[in-house]
Amino acid sequence: MANILSKEFYESKDVVQIAKDLLGKKLVSHVNGKRTSGTITETEAYRAPEDLASHARGNKRTLRNEAMFSAAGHAYVYICYGIHNLFNVVTGPQNTPHAVLIRAIEPLEGLDTMMYRRKMSWPKHEMMNGPGKFTVAMGITIKFDRTLLYDKKSPVQIWDNEVEVKEIISGPRVGLSHHTKESGHWPWRFRIKGNKWTSKPDVVKYEW
Repeated sequence: MANILSKEFYESKDVVQIAKDLLGKKLVSHVNGKRTSGTITETEAYRAPEDLASHARGNKRTLRNEAMFSAAGHAYVYICYGIHNLFNVVTGPQNTPHAVLIRAIEPLEGLDTMMYRRKMSWPKHEMMNGPGKFTVAMGITIKFDRTLLYDKKSPVQIWDNEVEVKEIISGPRVGLSHHTKESGHWPWRFRIKGNKWTSKPDVVKYEW
């Protein structure tokens, strides 16, 4: 029987491993009386302070990224380009701003609700194969920033999914090539190999 992921799951200092471990887990939302859920198929790890691609690089603390300094197991939701709500999982010890961006979801429950929110008449994989797409489908917005993901009363939760992830592929994180130092090219984007519910393909550096 599946269980909600405990706080301990998120407390490891190894955010890269957690990004891999989150693949196959189930993200659940309860918004406006509608329950939706889906399997996490793609993630990206961000490890401040040395990661120049992180919002908290150099341990920079702002109103927007304050959730990253919270205890493990909180959500960090921010708006990208003034349009997209992007959902992250805070990991590691408190005041150590590590986070995992959830990039894509394979739908499980509430398909009609998700199609309505995405203005689609059938469930093609483009519905949720990007970090700004699945949040619309699941009703996740910035108002859920700092939500506790291991609280069964929370509007957003992450559960075990009893899904075996046989192979993981990794490559560079998306849109970070402009970072001049090596962190912009770290292969910290992880996907379930062969799953069509992921975002655009790129050069695969490693298979796990």
